[in-house]
Amino acid sequence: MVTDRTSETAHEALRRVWGYTSFRSGQAEAIDAVMAGRDVLAVLPTGGGKSLIYQVPAVAAHGLVLVVSPLVALMHDQVDALRRRGVAATSVHSGLSRRDHDQLWTDAEFGRYRVIYMTPERVQSDLFRARAGRLPVTLLAIDEAHCISEWGHDFRPAYRQLAASRSLLKGPNGERVPVAAVTATATPEVRRDIVTQLELVNPEVVVRGFDRPNLIWSVHPVENKEQQVADVFNGVPGSGLVYAGTRRGAEMWAKRLRQLGVSAEAYHAGLSSAERQRVQTKWLEGETRVIAATSAFGMGIDKPDVRSVVHVELPLTLEAYYQEAGRAGRDGNRAYAAIVCGPEDAQLPRSLIAASHPTAEQLQAIYTAAGSLGQLAVGSEPSHPVWLSVERLAAVAQVPISSARTAIERIEALGFWRTQASQEGQVHMRVENPAHLADAKATTSSSLAPFLDGLQRQLPASVYGAWASVRLAPLADALELAPDRVLDGLRYLSDRGLLEVASPQDALRVEWLGPRLERLPVDRNVLDRTRRQALKRFEDLLAYVNGIGCRRQHFLAYLGEPSPARCGRCDICLGRHRPDVITPEDEGALHRLLSHIQSGDPRSNWLEGVSPRKRNGLVDWLVNEGLVRLADPLRDVFELTPKGLRAIHKTG
Repeated sequence: MVTDRTSETAHEALRRVWGYTSFRSGQAEAIDAVMAGRDVLAVLPTGGGKSLIYQVPAVAAHGLVLVVSPLVALMHDQVDALRRRGVAATSVHSGLSRRDHDQLWTDAEFGRYRVIYMTPERVQSDLFRARAGRLPVTLLAIDEAHCISEWGHDFRPAYRQLAASRSLLKGPNGERVPVAAVTATATPEVRRDIVTQLELVNPEVVVRGFDRPNLIWSVHPVENKEQQVADVFNGVPGSGLVYAGTRRGAEMWAKRLRQLGVSAEAYHAGLSSAERQRVQTKWLEGETRVIAATSAFGMGIDKPDVRSVVHVELPLTLEAYYQEAGRAGRDGNRAYAAIVCGPEDAQLPRSLIAASHPTAEQLQAIYTAAGSLGQLAVGSEPSHPVWLSVERLAAVAQVPISSARTAIERIEALGFWRTQASQEGQVHMRVENPAHLADAKATTSSSLAPFLDGLQRQLPASVYGAWASVRLAPLADALELAPDRVLDGLRYLSDRGLLEVASPQDALRVEWLGPRLERLPVDRNVLDRTRRQALKRFEDLLAYVNGIGCRRQHFLAYLGEPSPARCGRCDICLGRHRPDVITPEDEGALHRLLSHIQSGDPRSNWLEGVSPRKRNGLVDWLVNEGLVRLADPLRDVFELTPKGLRAIHKTG
């Protein structure tokens, strides 16, 4: 039971460390439950202060809070922010040596830290599992908890193992460690799945404030996206975001905006961490007005004065769209969230969904190809990890590389291997020793002989007969070539059969967790179900895009909150398609629409031969005149009002 003392301690920590005098809606209830030792699921909107739910107890209860977070950049930002406030915090990341890892956990064991951030993959490491039982953990916090659910918009298989890892933890006095799961968007279905997957016991479920009345929602189906995006930024002053579907798209839109006179830069995962930090900092400080980004940007970014968020490609889910668009207007002032879409825009998301949900046959092909490339016979198990090129693995398996990457993750989630991406290039000479290179040189052009000579001098002896890590930058300096040229040369030699090469983005360390099987025991029904679920979530997004009811009502109904009256400010409520003048022809169509709605006919049967744009505008006119109302925002089901019933009886 929560005591007054618990609440006082939390409020004192809030004032002393963060400088706030009161908690936001939902925070106090969640924090009190955490400090009383209860499991918590807190769903608070973007900008709602979710991190305080686990950070305040770390200070107030003087314990160690382990925070599982999916993004390394986000972890670094939060650690830096806590340290500036005087809170002892750190993160576990790949840049730490084995010795540094050991020292970090030793320091944690003796109470040096209040908060430690780590990715879900790090929770599964042997080092953490060996030290977990000795840590004085008072809370396990799961940030972005929707990632644990296949119904969530960022499903991440490593989250599935967290419930099992929880049993490794013991409180300072050996007690059960409570779990606080937090996220910004979760439908009722996702909430149930989070509780189930994390095995939360009688959790306090806190759901607050999805309604963002200061946001103006709109959808613009257009042929000329560039003009529409220009209209948004010419009409709405202040900083903004443009979300594109691909890295190339982010670069292209940043360039187009600059050509239109808008200060803009691109942000995506293909940039170096230093470059991403530079772009982000300039935007946060107002030097750059707009960032054109992929979905890699924005999680945990605290910029309250974003005035517009424009999606130029369709997101994969309505939850993802709500979270990304919700980065606008966190200061409570009016802001705009717009989707600018073309007639063919549904094709890219559907192809991405197909790539991220490989078939059973593709999983088997990747598994078989990995065994062959790793020279692992069926029934045998390697004594050490093997290095593979993801690109070559996909080629041998005859699987698209995007599907291959997902298949690798799915096989890991099934427990058949453990993988780790390389931070360096990997090279494997196919000749057994340097002496054999003389024969190899004879088979290459004379212009490549100096390149081979240079490689022979610079590459470690371990590349002969096995994969070896190679740092491309020093190698390029020694060969007096650009790194890209070195990679091109290595790939050429690979095509000639002299060596195998994997770039830092392509190299994968694979540790087999058992003997190689002839057939993977894959449940085809599970794969098919998850693919259907992903497609269903995209159809939910399309229902919003093509909807003819109030955007605000649609969002709140989808997220499980009661829908208030029409917002009066979205593109639908403002009557963007509503006819200015009702013609005699329109009057007949309006009467037929009333009849269809009264009879409960599906929308597909309404006004055959009339364009959807015209039909939607007429329905909007009926709503505006108070003749019909939206009964089900998610399915665009309308019903007659008493005024509509009188009108149809009068004309009937």
